[in-house]
Amino acid sequence: MITIDNIQIDGKRSEGLLIQSPGGEGHPNMILIQCAKGYLMCGYLNLDAADKFGDAAVLVGGADFDAVLHNPIKGMTAAARALGVQDGMTGEEAAEILNR
Repeated sequence: MITIDNIQIDGKRSEGLLIQSPGGEGHPNMILIQCAKGYLMCGYLNLDAADKFGDAAVLVGGADFDAVLHNPIKGMTAAARALGVQDGMTGEEAAEILNR
């Protein structure tokens, strides 16, 4: 199952994409939240590849959009760091920067 949702972050619209694992309940979901200048992504997606392509990407764990926004970030690309994303931020704090 694929879920696409509009997510309001700091008054700005982002799009969330959640792909439910074919393994069903208990298996991790693939999650991406697209912001104006980059995106939050789950561990299913490859941070090194995003860095190679120059994407402003932030790695955050979570089973749904709310968790991804509230959990601390686990990593980021050089482009995300250049925009102002910092270690110790939550997904939501990083998304606010990526939406500027």
